[in-house]
Amino acid sequence: MKEAWFLVNTSSDPSQLPEHGWRKVALPHQWSLDKEALIEQNEDNLSETGAGPAEPEVAWYRLDFPESAGRRWAEIRADYYCEAWVGGVYKGRHEGYFEPWLLEVPPEETLLLRVSAPKEEFGSEWPRFKRQIKGILGQHDCRPGASTARGQERGSGGLWGGVRYFKSGAIALLHTSWRAVKIDSGWKLWLELEVDADARLWTDSSYRNAEEQEPPDVYVFTEPVSLSLTPDNFHGDFFTTERSLSLKPGRHVYSLVWDLPELRRWDVWDQGFPHLYELKVQVSEQTEETMVGFRSISKQDDWVVLNGTPLFLRGTNIIPTHWLADYSTEDAQRDANLLKEANLNAVRVHAHLTHPFFYEACDQMGILVWQDFPLQWGYATDEEFAQEALRQVQAMVKFYGNHVSIYQWCAHNEPTHNRWTLDPVLASALRQADSTRLVKEASDFKEHPYPGWYYGNLRDYLAAPGAPIPSEFGAQALPNLEILKRTLGEDAWPPKWETWVYHNFQPDQTFRVAGLEMGSGLEAFIENSQQYQARLLKFAIESFRRSKGKVTGYFQFMFVEPWEGITWAVLDVDRTPKQGFFALKEASSPVLLSIVPLRETLELGQLPISEAWVINDLPRPLDVQVKLRLEGATHLQLVEICCHIEAHRAECIFQLGDYYQAYTDLDSIDEIADALRALPEGKYDLIGEIWEGETLLSQNRLSLTYLQPIVSMGSEW
Repeated sequence: MKEAWFLVNTSSDPSQLPEHGWRKVALPHQWSLDKEALIEQNEDNLSETGAGPAEPEVAWYRLDFPESAGRRWAEIRADYYCEAWVGGVYKGRHEGYFEPWLLEVPPEETLLLRVSAPKEEFGSEWPRFKRQIKGILGQHDCRPGASTARGQERGSGGLWGGVRYFKSGAIALLHTSWRAVKIDSGWKLWLELEVDADARLWTDSSYRNAEEQEPPDVYVFTEPVSLSLTPDNFHGDFFTTERSLSLKPGRHVYSLVWDLPELRRWDVWDQGFPHLYELKVQVSEQTEETMVGFRSISKQDDWVVLNGTPLFLRGTNIIPTHWLADYSTEDAQRDANLLKEANLNAVRVHAHLTHPFFYEACDQMGILVWQDFPLQWGYATDEEFAQEALRQVQAMVKFYGNHVSIYQWCAHNEPTHNRWTLDPVLASALRQADSTRLVKEASDFKEHPYPGWYYGNLRDYLAAPGAPIPSEFGAQALPNLEILKRTLGEDAWPPKWETWVYHNFQPDQTFRVAGLEMGSGLEAFIENSQQYQARLLKFAIESFRRSKGKVTGYFQFMFVEPWEGITWAVLDVDRTPKQGFFALKEASSPVLLSIVPLRETLELGQLPISEAWVINDLPRPLDVQVKLRLEGATHLQLVEICCHIEAHRAECIFQLGDYYQAYTDLDSIDEIADALRALPEGKYDLIGEIWEGETLLSQNRLSLTYLQPIVSMGSEW
């Protein structure tokens, strides 16, 4: 459906609704995004801040379906509670934002939907005992208002996924789920088909063939099923088969198993190719299509094993947007391309389920997805809430489990009092619902190291905190000048900190932990902020990668700003890169040269390199040449090393102590020292490169300063 009639009204029954005042809106729709509709219907109800119309918590949608023969269906994606009336008859209530609600709509009837996304009561529910299962969409330090008392403003209520209308015959295929299980001879494709068979097939002889006139109590209705599997993004063999279903009246789930030979594997982009197949399922008059990928996922010690090979995860956290109605397939493809451009093979969808478009893009791009259930911090402790969470966690697997890119389910992000009561139950349900993926009970605070931001110093990353897979780390950085002025207006400079904090800025950490200087103006503050984030990310990620084995992956926090905020993201809301994006990209190169400097400020004559490492995440060995040089007032070639690095290995190829021990030719050492003493003092870039033949695989750059010795020693010891 492309449009609906919209009305802001708190009435609980359609009989109380006015005939006039409805406004036509395009679908999908979230009322926080539709300022025109809010102003038109809410002119006298301004928000307390005076920023515009007060945001409603309840609204109605009216949809008129086209006339058609057969059965008609409406698939509704609403946030958060949704009630439905058809022809004045109440059809029920649905809770939850990410799970589609499927209703059968009688002919020539109008569908009325009451959608509510109420703010939870401050103190008794929000923020510690929330009841709405929305994750970061309900509370987070990266949404409007952050963790302040205003943290529920600019909510996500509405028909974010619109309403999909379709029709069927007496037998309706409503949903297809699949799981691919690896066996010695190939694969078993396990299908679950949700089918609704009209009861009149059993009670009305006009719905059956003339020869099928058995009484309803013994009548079994058998329906053929056609299956086909066709390569989607490559050329290869296709497969077909026929099955049958023994149907029962009403809506039921039926299982089928299809034995298949060895097939092309789905893989991440840096290890292989993400082969995808199109699965078509035809039942009666309906055909449903879905993408299928064949890959195995397991855990070996602390490693994620993809298709039998341990994989080092280079990842980030993502919240693409807080308002899913405004997220398109082009947006999703853009974000997936940016992930690959940043050399990342994995992404964590942080504490929510985002738009299905994003998972489709990751399927196509070959990017693994760590998927969180939408629980963030604290929730209610009663049995009723636990029951609803259990229902929704099973729905997550049902409706998102068809995406081959998802390799892991996680029940809760940074849980507090629910950690040992709710999360083990949800994780158990996830394992029962899906044995083909990894399951985590929670992503705990101990996995989220923040040296240099919440505490300590960025050099604390040398100890590889959060190992084996640190799943959050980073620092905030201001976006570009245009966005800051557009977002903050006259509060941008001089800063009005209350406005900055509403937009997620953390002044305590910025000034008292990171120790940033504001500088002479907003441009200088932006530069200082972005430089610090880039430096921290580079240092942290290279430390993790040199610790390969102890560390088996990382997920930086975070990738994009989901609104006009000042966050930990390396891309602003318009996807303009901050300096941190390039630091993340360089440090996440599949082949990395990591340089540990002796010091950042040196005396002339000192060799600037303490260690040099080559990290190879590729599935093949490398024979490479490593080159190290200084560039500044003059250029100086320092070291050239030829080395062989096995696949999936990290090796130290240069260590200063070993260098002195290995060189018996003192003249060579003196020659390098003399060249370093002859440099003009000043700032230099230490540049390292890895070459495979004529191909540059990695480049790393460090800034150093050379000064005259305080006391000249006269020779290299």
